[in-house]
Amino acid sequence: MNDTGLRSLLNRIESLHFEHKSVGASVEAIAATICAFLNTDGGILVVDLQSGVDDAVVGNLKLAVTDIITPRAFWSTTVQRVHDEALLLFEVPAGKDRPYVVNGKIYVREKSATRMGTVAADASAIQGLVGRTYADAQRWERRLVPSLRLEDLDEEAIRAVVKDAREQRNLRLNEKGSLEDILAGLSLRREEQLTNAADVVFGKTPALRLPQTRVRVAVYATDKGGDFQDSRICEGHAFQCMEAVFGLIRQHTPVRATFAKERLQREERPAFPEYAVREGLVNAFVHRDYAAFGGGMSVGLYPNRLVIWNSGDLPEGIRIGDLKKEHPSILRNPDIAHVFYLRRYMERVGRGTQKIIEECRLARLPAPKWESGPTGVTLTLFAGIGGPVGERLNLRQRKLMKEMQSGGLVRTGEYCERLAVSERQGRRDLMELEQAGFLDREGEGPATVFRRTESPWKGA
Repeated sequence: MNDTGLRSLLNRIESLHFEHKSVGASVEAIAATICAFLNTDGGILVVDLQSGVDDAVVGNLKLAVTDIITPRAFWSTTVQRVHDEALLLFEVPAGKDRPYVVNGKIYVREKSATRMGTVAADASAIQGLVGRTYADAQRWERRLVPSLRLEDLDEEAIRAVVKDAREQRNLRLNEKGSLEDILAGLSLRREEQLTNAADVVFGKTPALRLPQTRVRVAVYATDKGGDFQDSRICEGHAFQCMEAVFGLIRQHTPVRATFAKERLQREERPAFPEYAVREGLVNAFVHRDYAAFGGGMSVGLYPNRLVIWNSGDLPEGIRIGDLKKEHPSILRNPDIAHVFYLRRYMERVGRGTQKIIEECRLARLPAPKWESGPTGVTLTLFAGIGGPVGERLNLRQRKLMKEMQSGGLVRTGEYCERLAVSERQGRRDLMELEQAGFLDREGEGPATVFRRTESPWKGA
């Protein structure tokens, strides 16, 4: 797409969750839209930048926007370049500390018969925002912990966040300031007391007060479970714990050796893409339900799959199928997520699941699988160590893959009729193709269709 076509496309898009602003948009106008996304249900703001703009200009713009929105909120920013076009993306999750204000005004997103976009909130909208804020204020991560003291926290980890915030995120946190001020700036301290979130992300021994922060890692000898090769409990603040879990996974993950046609040396790759593993762990640490004392988080490593489970369900309005496509970012623990973002464990809000899918496709592995049940959310990554995915498909599945173009659709009934199989077998065939990353499921029940993905097919 050329620059003119891109600009034309952006100008035509209208959505409660998307807005585009041209070059020269004022700081207040940009902040007003971000404020409205925070006060409503989140969204993406795309701002045109002048060609040749440097990082300093972008950084100053982000700082200026941050400074005029109160209270302090969490969103992510990235610069995207298409040909000569430079775009600044603000990806804004729904805010938890509503109402948010810009220069004394409260903004919301509105859709009516005559307009769609950012508007100043009226009395009714403000009343609704205040009511929702009262409920959100009771969330677990914001609760104060009178027994938690500054000496119970890891000062080095706190200073590391400050350093990354300034150098990598263009966020003003006083590196030489007191720990009290820094923690207050991160919404982890108020009324001269620390919060549960502070204990989770910086506590030296959070498991003494919050046993649900422990993570169990089990390494099994077979795919059926049973005998353990290793079993450990990881403790510490969230960053220590996550690195310990990742290290154990890395230590026990099988390695595949392959020989490329153009090279004499063999290439060794871990059975599970490391970026996908790390992203899956980050999602579990950030989105889990810490308030569930009987819950927690566990990791099961089998020869051919990795299973990551965390307590808590999906956010209201989000279903399993939504994780495979663009979806609103609704954070259960925005304060914890903010610190993870500042430490560069998270890059773009609400894109983690799509990145996991893409990494598995690039590694030519089966598609990851998410499940949501009464006890929590489970992510399963498949190793596919038994050979290339295409070699494990039956003749019917191979025939379909050779005939389908990227983006093509097929229904279960159509597949059964074309390949002369029972409905039960047809569903199984299509489900296996979905798990292999060749098909995406769309819709539910009788309206379900399978769309061919862009995963390359090299089967015979």
